[in-house]
Amino acid sequence: MEINMQTPDVLMGLAFGIPASAGDDVGQENGHRWDPMDCDKKAPPPARKALRMECDFSYLPDHDEDAHFCHARAGVVGVADGVGGCRGDGVDAAEFSRGLMANAYNAVAAASSSGICPYTLLEMAYQKTVASTRTPAASTALVLSLAGRALRWAYVGDSTFAVFRGGRLLLRALRQQHYFNCPFQLRAVGGDRVQDAALGEFPVEEGDVVVAGTDGLFDNVFDAKLEEIVQMCTALSLTPGKMAQAIGRLAYDMAMSSRESPFSAASREQQGTNFTGGKMDDITVIVAFIVS
Repeated sequence: MEINMQTPDVLMGLAFGIPASAGDDVGQENGHRWDPMDCDKKAPPPARKALRMECDFSYLPDHDEDAHFCHARAGVVGVADGVGGCRGDGVDAAEFSRGLMANAYNAVAAASSSGICPYTLLEMAYQKTVASTRTPAASTALVLSLAGRALRWAYVGDSTFAVFRGGRLLLRALRQQHYFNCPFQLRAVGGDRVQDAALGEFPVEEGDVVVAGTDGLFDNVFDAKLEEIVQMCTALSLTPGKMAQAIGRLAYDMAMSSRESPFSAASREQQGTNFTGGKMDDITVIVAFIVS
């Protein structure tokens, strides 16, 4: 079974020594937006060479409210982040995120074909989760799917992803938030809707690296530093799992530090605070290699 909520051994043998500094955490979505109503009818683009995913993850829990899945055979990954503001009064803030990812994974595992529509999958997972629980908890959510030579996505909130080619950042999905530190979020009653999801697709090639994660990653690691560590891990021929562990360790070290982070930079710019340093949070990192 490819869904796993446990923490793998963190990659300890590599001392990257990458300092944290201000970076360009303002990447653009350069993919082609598509209509979710046509998603299941849209044939994958013709492939010159068949592509598939090799994927693995790293999970470093803080409050243990993230959830995820990796299904390499179907070429689908997902990640969700239980909203911490829902904690208290006996509420399990992880209940909705875990329900979303478990229902999505089960649907992918039962599917008879590849090229799964991420919007349809997210909508189905949401409906099943709502039907099975009335929890007041909420969650962000991201689903990525490889269809032919296209990477397709649907996400709500600040669990996002980036694509690297030749070690260079090629595409960075922008987070959805109502205001600073308040992402779009799905919940059983109220909240944002799956129809509010950011949708798109992007042509990928053999050798591309996709890094997806919760805000525990992207709040703590600038794009430039993420690019550097992907380059280093690629040069060392690390597996997706080892690369995910290295990225997760970098995010964790940044969360524990007093150095500049994307979160502290945004806090000053948008809130006028004097805050510096990282943000302690659950850190989920999924790394997918696009291979032939």
